Amino acid sequence: MKRRAFITAASVASVTLAAPRIASAQAQHNWKLVTSVPRGLPGPGVSALRWAERVTAITEGAINVQVFGAGELVAPFATQEAVESGTAEVYHGSGTWFSGRDIAHAFFTAAPYGLTFDEMHAWMYYGGGQELLDEFTNPRNLKVFIGGGSGLQTAGWFKKPITSLDDLQGLNFRAAGLYGEVLRKLGVNPTSIPPGDIFAALQSGALDGAEWVGPSNDLAFGLQNVAKYMYAPSPVEIYGGIEFGIGMDAWNALTDGQRVMVEAVTEAEANRSSADTLHAHLQAYEKLSAMPDLTIDTFPDEVWTAIQDASREVIEEVKETSDFHRRFVDAYYAYVGQATQYKRFYDTGFLQARQNFIL
Repeated sequence: MKRRAFITAASVASVTLAAPRIASAQAQHNWKLVTSVPRGLPGPGVSALRWAERVTAITEGAINVQVFGAGELVAPFATQEAVESGTAEVYHGSGTWFSGRDIAHAFFTAAPYGLTFDEMHAWMYYGGGQELLDEFTNPRNLKVFIGGGSGLQTAGWFKKPITSLDDLQGLNFRAAGLYGEVLRKLGVNPTSIPPGDIFAALQSGALDGAEWVGPSNDLAFGLQNVAKYMYAPSPVEIYGGIEFGIGMDAWNALTDGQRVMVEAVTEAEANRSSADTLHAHLQAYEKLSAMPDLTIDTFPDEVWTAIQDASREVIEEVKETSDFHRRFVDAYYAYVGQATQYKRFYDTGFLQARQNFIL
């Protein structure tokens, strides 16, 4: 009798202890994802949809993600705040667009002479970048992951040629984050407007020029139809990253296994979206290069020198805003220096030599 009583009690205890885990595993999580770009936009819009579909599939519907494009649920640049307030569970957008809330966000998208997308992934996953991202976003009830980068972007589309530093004076130019601050020092009037408004602003004359992403995205937006001078590469839009930010309450409500699944999907999407964009850029650049009425060029040396000087000023100003920003910027550019030394020896010479091996 005693042995049977013990087995019965143990069985009840086992069921009792297991119950919370079973309930947690069976819990249904309905997430709203708000993205700052139009729904299904080639590149970033497709990436948001793919992430949502894969999270839903890999969890067998336990996490069901519904995507809302720019303006469908909240304003394009209000997506991060929507997650902090609980209006949505996930946001998808460029850190540059949230840099007015904390300038550190900009470094995960576009930093002057910063990390390329392969270097950024290395820094984030192994060089301490994710820990720094957590440090300034976790207290705001956010769990943020990088979601991929477009690579080196176009410096800008202009209605008139840029032949000297004087040609930039007084231009109304669409640029956000650190790029906008750098250009401001050169006499440009930077303005940050949602991606979906760029074409109309150029067409109406509200803008004299704009930066968006790179060949594929720019071509899809038709920027070549309203601005005939394309300059590349960008000195600031290097990684061109986008991020997924999950509300901490939604994140903590998941099981350990579900969190691993979401993180794995996000890391896969960071790679997939980067590859997707590069492939699209290669094809779009060929199309743009074949357009006889389009001028494709790089900024003159005078402009590059001025941008370098202005970039150093902006970076030093960011470092002075707080102890965290100083520590953050120093860590970021320490990794930039390390990557630069490595690539100077391995990549630069190879890329130069490869130009003579095109079959």
